[in-house]
Amino acid sequence: MEILNVIAAKLNLAERVLEDLTANYRHLDDATRLEKANTILDEINSYLQIEENLLFPFMQRNGEYDDLLAKARAVHEQIEDLTEYAIMMHVDEPSGEFWKNMVKLKDLIVLARRADEEMIFPWAKVYLSERDQYYIATNMKNQMTHESLPSSGMTIY
Repeated sequence: MEILNVIAAKLNLAERVLEDLTANYRHLDDATRLEKANTILDEINSYLQIEENLLFPFMQRNGEYDDLLAKARAVHEQIEDLTEYAIMMHVDEPSGEFWKNMVKLKDLIVLARRADEEMIFPWAKVYLSERDQYYIATNMKNQMTHESLPSSGMTIY
């Protein structure tokens, strides 16, 4: 299913860049740290928007899957809180707080992936019709086009 592949790819890219950032943090200059952090936060923001705005409304249609949504949204909220806080920080925080938050973010991405693989994606494969998939894919492409514009995205300084 194309939409699930895109969702997974966004999370995978964020995770790979995040792994590189946290593993090599002390050896990177501030500009490289900033570039990597912006990539991570942009991909995570896009991932969250696709799931929250395009996929989850289909799960809410009949209220049967509110428990799955609650679990996934709890992880999303933790990610959003952490990324919002990270945006306000500088990559060169003397206390190392930015790096510590990026390490926490790695753990949250693991939880998000697990929620997708164990709950969200299996549900989507069973219950999303071709029409639903087309609607999500079309809107996802529009969102991604919007994200590619210079003024969009989450940028930290």
